[in-house]
Amino acid sequence: MFSKSFSAIFSAARLLFTTKRTLALIIGAYAGLLIALYVFVTTREATISQLLLTFVSVAAAPALFFILQALSVTYACGPASGGLIRKTATTGLKLVVVSLPVVALTGFAVHELDKVQSHLTTATTIRYLLVAVVAPLLTIQLWIATSSDGLRNLLKSLRLVLAKSFAPHAVVVYACGFLLFAVVPYLLLRKSIVTERAWLELSLLIVRLAASATLMLVGWVTTVGALSLLSRSD
Repeated sequence: MFSKSFSAIFSAARLLFTTKRTLALIIGAYAGLLIALYVFVTTREATISQLLLTFVSVAAAPALFFILQALSVTYACGPASGGLIRKTATTGLKLVVVSLPVVALTGFAVHELDKVQSHLTTATTIRYLLVAVVAPLLTIQLWIATSSDGLRNLLKSLRLVLAKSFAPHAVVVYACGFLLFAVVPYLLLRKSIVTERAWLELSLLIVRLAASATLMLVGWVTTVGALSLLSRSD
């Protein structure tokens, strides 16, 4: 189980850095997503132009997010036949469709768990597991099935998708990836280094932000790519 999982991770990482055109698109989509989120957070709705800029960032952020996910799901399966950009956009739209039910069900479950007044520790643990583990694993497998088989065949293979989502090797891959794209970046951002020189402190902050952003991108894309390889090899 572990050898199969680690082999998929290494293969996904190798393929990520050898498919130069796809890697460039992944970096571009990720950079655009970060810029859109930054613009949305920092822009004040005081003027018409600022309001329009906020609307543009609100529309661009989810579009770039799903383009990034479409590239993450498909890059490990070889070069795309036909136009890469057009196929990525089409796949991204399909991913939106299959993601909405999972988001809705997860939100409903979290809302109901918030109402629990007894056994708060258990309810909190379940809530975090739903948001950080169960929903992402299920969503990724839905993305993989949709990108390879299409929306029409998804319902027929739904039971298989559920089985693959929580298979031992898939959980191992996701756990390793979670350390890279979530835990390590969190620790890097949380740990502040205070120095007497303001320029040095600013430089260290920029390095930590850049390292965290890079780890989140590489960790997430590699994780999705590894799960895609495993799913298609079963």
